Amino acid sequence: MGRRTRTANPAKPQEPALPPAPSGRGSVWILDPWRDVALIVATPVIILPAIWLAEDRFRPDQIYLFVASFGALGHHLPGMMRAYGDRFLFERFKYRFVLTPLLLGGTCLLFAVRQLNAIVLVAYLWGVWHGLMQTYGFLRIYDAKVGSVSRLTARLDSAVCVTWFGAAVLLAPTRMTKILTDYYQAGGAVVSPAIVGVLTGVWLIATGLVTLGFVGHLLYDRARGNAQSPAKLVLLAISISFWWYSNVAVSNMLVGIALFEIFHDVQYLTIVWIFNLNRVDRNPGVGRFTRFLFRRSWGLAGLYVGLVAAYGSLNLIPPGLSSQTLSRSLMGVLTASALLHFYYDGFIWKVREPAVRESLGLGAQRARPIEPSGPSGWAHGLKWAAFILPVAWLGSAETRGPMLALERDRMIVQAVPHSAEARNKLGGALLLRGQVDEAIEHLQEAVRLDPKHAGAHSNLGVALARLGWLAEAIDHYREALRLDPRQTQAYSNLGNVLLQQGQVREAIARFNEGLSIDPADPQARTNLAGALLQEGRIDEAISELEQVLRVTPDFQPARRNLEILLHQRQREQ
Repeated sequence: MGRRTRTANPAKPQEPALPPAPSGRGSVWILDPWRDVALIVATPVIILPAIWLAEDRFRPDQIYLFVASFGALGHHLPGMMRAYGDRFLFERFKYRFVLTPLLLGGTCLLFAVRQLNAIVLVAYLWGVWHGLMQTYGFLRIYDAKVGSVSRLTARLDSAVCVTWFGAAVLLAPTRMTKILTDYYQAGGAVVSPAIVGVLTGVWLIATGLVTLGFVGHLLYDRARGNAQSPAKLVLLAISISFWWYSNVAVSNMLVGIALFEIFHDVQYLTIVWIFNLNRVDRNPGVGRFTRFLFRRSWGLAGLYVGLVAAYGSLNLIPPGLSSQTLSRSLMGVLTASALLHFYYDGFIWKVREPAVRESLGLGAQRARPIEPSGPSGWAHGLKWAAFILPVAWLGSAETRGPMLALERDRMIVQAVPHSAEARNKLGGALLLRGQVDEAIEHLQEAVRLDPKHAGAHSNLGVALARLGWLAEAIDHYREALRLDPRQTQAYSNLGNVLLQQGQVREAIARFNEGLSIDPADPQARTNLAGALLQEGRIDEAISELEQVLRVTPDFQPARRNLEILLHQRQREQ
């Protein structure tokens, strides 16, 4: 039988044919050499100094919050604008654009309100996939610019991205600790350390084999005169190196996430901007808003970035809400925004689509004709099953209760023994159980693995103080506060140890420093009252305890101490 030829579905709306992209000089760049290098290829050269400067002035969580708001969340907006503003695209995929927000929004709201962790884990893993696929998309664009359209090249590009990005996650102690913690908190079944080790080993072997295949094919192509894009090769090397640096070399996970997120967001906003500029120039049928916004104007480029930042600012609202239910609900909606972004970007920007190619200035004539259709129904269903089944399984498991924290933390340390964060969490769990000697072993190892881990220094100070090693405890508290001056608990603990050594005035100073950061900390203010009492300042001590009870009426240590002091003052009068 002869091969059956495909015919276009007459019921499926098609975007009007665009005029061919002007050939010009056949540039190998998306914009031009300087702007491509700054905004797409070598952006980390700009990002790294900026983050290093920011670390001198801001805490890691503040850097992460800024990037997560104005970058990570904000850059969802351009994709949403295309999904719901391009009427041809909407008509083609209208069921996806209507039904998917209901499915993902409802799921994220349910999990957020019930405080279930499965969505957090899935969002992280999907985000890794989304990030590596964006890198892969840029590789294909640059290759298309030089006419390199081999299917084998595309598959090897994809395999290199998957294996190298995945290997970095498996070898990143902080990331694996986070993944395993979320997995166990979501009620996941026990995964033995041996399985994690085997998976890592097999993945690394696969990474090596894929890399050999990629290099061999690259050399073969060059020998045949079919050289791949130099810009693509530089981008691939920088992207993988920066991903590894952000995951493996940077010990603070929040800073590491922020680093690569900035790179990802700048690339995304750049390519969407140039895509829409070309689309407006060549397609008279685009909507009015798109035609207004995407023009070659610095002012409109600023408006574009402003709209992105405004959307991202929604991430700043939940922490300020007094209602926990409302705060969690909004966080669920924002999580749904991220998942929708990952999902939509998987099909609305495909480089093989003729309309997408034209708007990127690639020209359909450079590639073999490819039927512009999405995956078949069963294939698309399998992809959704990869989301629905794990979420349903983990969500159901977590409602039955997660495993004990100590058991969980022990397994994570066994699976990721070189993780300072895993050691610190286990040390903290052991302290809560009163197993001080074992806690010290793990906390000392955490400090050895990451001397800049402020939390590990603080916890080690607590453990040493319990054994009466006060001088050593003070050293670790001071180091913790040097590394992170906003650790209110460390100020309180340091003040308590100083009181034990009779350094009452310095203890009062440390309590006040902590309270200047968190005035509502009831334990710190109660400790301050005790220090004031040791100096004979009974009225001030009573005032501090009364302030605690005005804010936290049920805080029993303050209530008991206040009753004792009031009785004492009455007796002295």
